[in-house]
Amino acid sequence: MASFRDHLASAAESLMAGDLAETVFYNGVEIRAIVRRGRSAQDGTGFSSEGSSTEGTIRVKLSDVTPEEGDIVEISGEGWSVVREISRTVATVLLEVRTDRSVF
Repeated sequence: MASFRDHLASAAESLMAGDLAETVFYNGVEIRAIVRRGRSAQDGTGFSSEGSSTEGTIRVKLSDVTPEEGDIVEISGEGWSVVREISRTVATVLLEVRTDRSVF
């Protein structure tokens, strides 16, 4: 009999294989992620108070990555940086990401 943890991992696999997820490159490795692009051109870059940035979030499987602040994620050809971990489940992690230019 499968455990609750196994069911959650299976659900994460199905979610990432579906239409909600897209292919990204996380530190150069191709993975699937659920991407949400947020506000554009807010003040500061997340790493300093100068300049402007666009923020977003990505949800990725913990079996695919070990997230760290400053990791690089390529989304639709644009480079994004991991700013922080927002939350995690048994199988996935939600990360805040930013890029230094508008992607809209």
